[in-house]
Amino acid sequence: MNSVVRASLLAALLALPGRSLLAAELKGSPASMVRQHAVAVEEDYSFLRTPADVKRFVDAGRLLPVKSTADYTLSGVSYPYTRPEVLSFIEHFAASYRAATGSRLVVTSLTRPLSTQPRNAHALSVHPAGMAVDLRVPAEEDNRQFLERALLSMEKAGMLDVTREHHPSHFHIAVFAPQFEPYVALLDSVTAVEKATRLARHRADSIATAGLAAMTQPPVKSNPLPVLLVGALGLVGLGGAGVRLAGHNRAGAL
Repeated sequence: MNSVVRASLLAALLALPGRSLLAAELKGSPASMVRQHAVAVEEDYSFLRTPADVKRFVDAGRLLPVKSTADYTLSGVSYPYTRPEVLSFIEHFAASYRAATGSRLVVTSLTRPLSTQPRNAHALSVHPAGMAVDLRVPAEEDNRQFLERALLSMEKAGMLDVTREHHPSHFHIAVFAPQFEPYVALLDSVTAVEKATRLARHRADSIATAGLAAMTQPPVKSNPLPVLLVGALGLVGLGGAGVRLAGHNRAGAL
């Protein structure tokens, strides 16, 4: 994670309330479910009804496959597909989480068609719309607190809605594309500038090192043989030309 983003994230985390208040804010509410569903409707997301619908959306490129990486892993995910903006959230957030904790995020659920929703699923659940991801609650206290604070800071910025659920225990996250995508674009631009700056510095250092090495090398002595050989051939050529020229002059005099 670059220094600008690190500083911004740290400031946001420090501004959040203490542990007890965090737990209260993570409980969720009927209003949050209404909000999630309203965003899905506003974005014109389809609520997929069957596994065949999921396959159709995958084939059309409207849902993207999600595969484990160095930053996150999947566990028990029946349909490892999600909308592009949710995949972008997973990739960026998992990279930040791993940089801060050294651990990988664990994704436990993504898109779920209505026909396979669990019995305790909310009627307004946005899993069938492909805009939600569930993350396992870390066993380590420090990791769990970082996850809670980071997610709540993004919720306060309007980029997502997060709820701590207990049956089973996980964080349910609905990603709001209109607010999240500009943030990611800014983050990627900052990262690109930082990478370009590092590359330019590396190239400048390489050029300077190469120049210093060339200055400290002993002078290379040239081999005189090619020069002597060219000179000898030149003399032979000139001698032959002189002979031909003399013969020509004599012939002209006759």
